[in-house]
Amino acid sequence: MQRPNLLSAAVLVAVATAGCQPEVLIASSEPEASGTGGVTSAGAGGTGGTGTAGTSIEPLGGEAGTPPAVEPARILADSVADFSLTQEERGWSYGFDLGSLDTFALLTRKSVITNYVPASNDVWDCWANDSAHWTQIFQLGAHANGLETSTPSNAVLQRAVRRWVSTFAGDVTIAGEVAKIDLDAGGGSNGVDAIVYVDGTQRYSTFIGGADGGGRAYKFVAALQVGSTVDFVLDPHESDDHHDLSRFTGIIVRVEPGPAL
Repeated sequence: MQRPNLLSAAVLVAVATAGCQPEVLIASSEPEASGTGGVTSAGAGGTGGTGTAGTSIEPLGGEAGTPPAVEPARILADSVADFSLTQEERGWSYGFDLGSLDTFALLTRKSVITNYVPASNDVWDCWANDSAHWTQIFQLGAHANGLETSTPSNAVLQRAVRRWVSTFAGDVTIAGEVAKIDLDAGGGSNGVDAIVYVDGTQRYSTFIGGADGGGRAYKFVAALQVGSTVDFVLDPHESDDHHDLSRFTGIIVRVEPGPAL
C-alpha cells in the first residue's frame, strides 16, 4: 500500500513564510536513491515529479533554491510527519465536532480515503467515522461532513478536527498550508473553511474555493502552556461537503528567545 510523500518541517516553515502562492508542493522528507520522488503537487492530485529528492526543491514563488534549515529540537509538532493511526501518539488526536469545539469527540474507525483516488494511485490511510461517512482525517488533510451531502453519508454537520496537546510552555510559530485536493471539474464543491484555534480561541481562518488547488500558506505566533490545545479544523463551507477533500497541514515550532539587552 503506497503512502503520500511527507513534507519536511523545514520545507513547511519555508513555504508558510512565502504567503499565498499559486501552487502547493509536497516534497519527500527523506532522500531517495535517484530517479523519481522529487516534487509532487497536491493541486494536481499527487502526480509524481522527477529528479532526486532531498537535495533541493522549487519553493512556492517560482525561484529554485534550498529552503532554510530548521533545527529539529525546535520542532514541537508536525501534522504530516507525526500522523498516526494511534490516537494521542505524539500528542495528536483525530476527531470531529458538531460545529463547536466543546463537542469534540474522537474518530473511532481506521479506513482509507474513499471516493477519491489521486493520479498517482496512492492509497491514503485515514481516521473515519462510522455514522458520517465523509468525516475523514488523513496524513495530508481531511474531509468534513455536512448537511448537504451524498449517500451513503448521513446529513449532519461534523467538522474534521486534528488536535495537538502541548507539552511546552512558551511562544511558538504555527504554520502550514491549505488547498483543495479534490478539484471537481463540474463545480460540485462550494469550497471549505480552514480554521486554527489555540486553547479554543480562533487564531486563523481562511476560505478555499472549490477549484483552488493552489491554496495558501499561513503563519502566526501564539503563546502556549503545558496542556494547551491547538485545533486544525476543516469546515464544509455552508455545510455542503461535496468534493471537499482538502490539504490542511500544520507545524508548531518553538520560538527562540531574542538576545538579552
